[in-house]
Amino acid sequence: MSNKKSLFYGLGSGMIAGAVLLQLMNAAPSASSLSRDGLVEPSSGSPAAEKMTREQLREAAAVHYQVYGKDVKIYLQPEVDELIGQRIAEEREKLKAVEPAKDVYIYVQSGMVLWQVSDMLLQSGLISDKKAFEDEMRKRQLTGSIITGAHEFKGPQTIEQIITGLTVK
Repeated sequence: MSNKKSLFYGLGSGMIAGAVLLQLMNAAPSASSLSRDGLVEPSSGSPAAEKMTREQLREAAAVHYQVYGKDVKIYLQPEVDELIGQRIAEEREKLKAVEPAKDVYIYVQSGMVLWQVSDMLLQSGLISDKKAFEDEMRKRQLTGSIITGAHEFKGPQTIEQIITGLTVK
C-alpha cells in the first residue's frame, strides 16, 4: 500500500483542485451578463420593478411567471393532500355503504392446524390480521378445539364471533 501512497495523494489533490475550479466556474458571471468590454453590467436585462411600465411587467410575467386571474383558485401541496384524503375517505364510505353483507363458507378438513385455518380466514376476507387471530386462539387455549367441517359466516364478523363459529357446534 505504501507504493501507491503518492498515487492517492495525487488523486485526492486533483479532485480538490477540480472541485475548486468548478466552484469558480459557477461563481463567474454568465456570458449574457457581460458587456462588450468584458465587464459585468449592473442591471443585466430587466430594470427594477418600480421603474417598469405595465407592458414591461406583462411581458416579464409572461416570460418568467404563470399569471392567473383572480377567480382561479391556486392550491398549495398540503391543501391538495388534504382534499385528496377527504375524497378517498368519501369514496371508502360509499363503498362500505354499497357493499352488501356476503356469506362466507369455510371447510376445515380433519388434521388442519391453526395456521392453515387462519390462512383460509385471511384469504376469504373474514380476518385482516392473521397474527392477532392466532394470538387470540392461543390465549384462549382453543388451538386444538377447532371443529372440522363446514362453517358459515354471514356478513362481517368480529374475531370473537369467528372463534365461536369455529369452536362451538
